[in-house]
Amino acid sequence: MVEFCPECSSLLRKQTSSGIFNLVCRCGYQQETQKNESEINKNVQEKKKSLDGNLIVVTEEDKITVNPKVSKVCPKCSHKEAEAWQEQTRSADEPSTSFFRCLKCRFTWREY
Repeated sequence: MVEFCPECSSLLRKQTSSGIFNLVCRCGYQQETQKNESEINKNVQEKKKSLDGNLIVVTEEDKITVNPKVSKVCPKCSHKEAEAWQEQTRSADEPSTSFFRCLKCRFTWREY
């Protein structure tokens, strides 16, 4: 179950301490709970069972990203095809960094 901070409306995150967890917000708000983690997991599983059978749960492991293929020579094995993506690794006024991964040996390199 997802809960939000009553003070700033941000998502509350789970913080475990000695088997009992609290829900905390980055603004400093804390919500104490009396349930331990196994009770919470049991409640989540029961709620999933009670929902419609069309429910699809997506986890981080399930996410698939498809990066475009480009013609780039791998510095490690000299293969001529790689997948490419860009990320903002420096400040916002700097250009983003281009990353490449060889489709043959899976070596990853970057260009600024």
